Amino acid sequence: MRRWMLGIAMAAVATTAGCKTLARQAFANPVVEVKDVRVKGVGTQGGSLDLVLDVYNPNEYRIDARRISYSVVVDSSEIATGEIERLVTLTDKGHSEIVVPVNFTYAAVQKAVMKFALRGSLDYRVAGQFTMVTPVGSITRPYSGAGRLDSFR
Repeated sequence: MRRWMLGIAMAAVATTAGCKTLARQAFANPVVEVKDVRVKGVGTQGGSLDLVLDVYNPNEYRIDARRISYSVVVDSSEIATGEIERLVTLTDKGHSEIVVPVNFTYAAVQKAVMKFALRGSLDYRVAGQFTMVTPVGSITRPYSGAGRLDSFR
């Protein structure tokens, strides 16, 4: 009887591990683009902005992300990192707008502002990870998006 129970338990563990592996393989990474940057406030030490991301979910099912980490790099300088701990739903085969609050210091953006003044544009990159909730556990996948900022609004 003990061997039979042990066999069932091992089969259950193997099945669960297999399902999680299949879920990871069947998952296509979201495509992230920076839609807008909105300056929220400026103080004596730095400021805050809202980074508006357009996230396309190429999967044929919705994705519930419970954590989104991010790193914002402007030109070659990292100006902010952080994570959002809230449930965000990405619609199946659709676009979702996610607003990421970002705090920055003047020291972090000083080089970027000087380069913007010289060139009139800045290259940026946003990268991070989505942690999704699935029936077989959490799956964490990377995302990234890049572009060029030609003017401030």
